[in-house]
Amino acid sequence: MTGQPVLDEAALVRLRRIGGPDLVRRLIELYLSNVEDRIDMLTRGVAEGDASQVELAAHTMKSSAGNVGAIRLQHTAEALEASAGSGAIDKQLVARLVHEFEESAVALRQALEEQAS
Repeated sequence: MTGQPVLDEAALVRLRRIGGPDLVRRLIELYLSNVEDRIDMLTRGVAEGDASQVELAAHTMKSSAGNVGAIRLQHTAEALEASAGSGAIDKQLVARLVHEFEESAVALRQALEEQAS
């Protein structure tokens, strides 16, 4: 997945075209605040060995990531969702998902800064 960009810039352009910079800002802020809760849910699910909780967290993260163009996170969350859906918790995918979230958060914060200037 390293060949993919962290963000699909075209997704942010589409959002800006649909609802202007305020919509982009609100969606990114909502994403950043909610996805951190999903990371907590995910790590609890892993600690408890609860594949259904991991699956739900991954599913929610996949959707949220898709909304803001965090394409690598979206793909990793999709893979983790499928794995957990079959009852397996792939800890390598969990670690990659957390890493992808951190990278997407940095990129989205940067996009917000660029938009503000």
